[in-house]
Amino acid sequence: MDEEYIIRKKRRRRFRGCFPVILLLLAVVLTAGIIIWKCSDDDTFETTFYRVSSAKIQEPVRLILLTDLHNNEFGRANRDLVKEIERLKPDIIVMAGDMVNGDDPNITIATDLCGKLLKTAPVYYIFGNNEGTLEYAEGGPQVALDAVLLEKGVTVLYNNSISTEIRGNPFEIAGVTAGTDDYEEVAGDAVSAFEKKDGFKLLLTHFPALYYDCLADVDFDLGVAGHFHGGQVRLPDGRGLYHVDEGFFPKYCYGEFSLTHGTLIVSRGLGGHGHLPRINNKPELVVIDISHS
Repeated sequence: MDEEYIIRKKRRRRFRGCFPVILLLLAVVLTAGIIIWKCSDDDTFETTFYRVSSAKIQEPVRLILLTDLHNNEFGRANRDLVKEIERLKPDIIVMAGDMVNGDDPNITIATDLCGKLLKTAPVYYIFGNNEGTLEYAEGGPQVALDAVLLEKGVTVLYNNSISTEIRGNPFEIAGVTAGTDDYEEVAGDAVSAFEKKDGFKLLLTHFPALYYDCLADVDFDLGVAGHFHGGQVRLPDGRGLYHVDEGFFPKYCYGEFSLTHGTLIVSRGLGGHGHLPRINNKPELVVIDISHS
């Protein structure tokens, strides 16, 4: 028998021996891809409701919190998101940062959304790290987002506070855009003045880490934050898995927390920046109903 023929025959046998293994690997990869695709929750959002009580509130107030949209859209021009917020009939809408991407000068998704939502309720906006990069960071796109928001009628807060009324209830609303490193220098005095006020004190921040230390003992009634994206992957026991700032199992990843003087609610956010899918972690629209004790 020809020697070359024998060699070819042996090669075919080796290939046939590997064929089941190759099929198994392909099946594993395909199954993993399907599981990730099914568990990935980037395309739709869910609405989460919280209740907060305070003796300072005489008429109930409904607050809607949006964070970390990252230029995501739910329906054409965020039609589905706007429709749901209109249905919920909030008295105040809060955007707690990263509604845009710091490396993308396109701000129309966020600003158009603000314009539409202003027809439903007043909108209050604080900058997250992406807004800061977009507008202020050296080498960033240098887009005047704040000017566009102010022109539309959005209230933009920068380490300061304002007094207002919502359904007849006196509100003090503070926005902290500082990080943990520059908090004392940039926001410390403004927060101290905010604490001395008498109305219902609403504290807006982007970074939950501020509440580990800087804001842990601050006298406020309700604080809100975002930034951690719910840990990107939500484990079966409810914990968020990871965030680049904090590593594994970040504290105050999402949900409701009781601090020294007030309640903190952290949103899982409505989008993501990058290509990592959200696993078991559907984008979240937060509704907070505030009523009398």
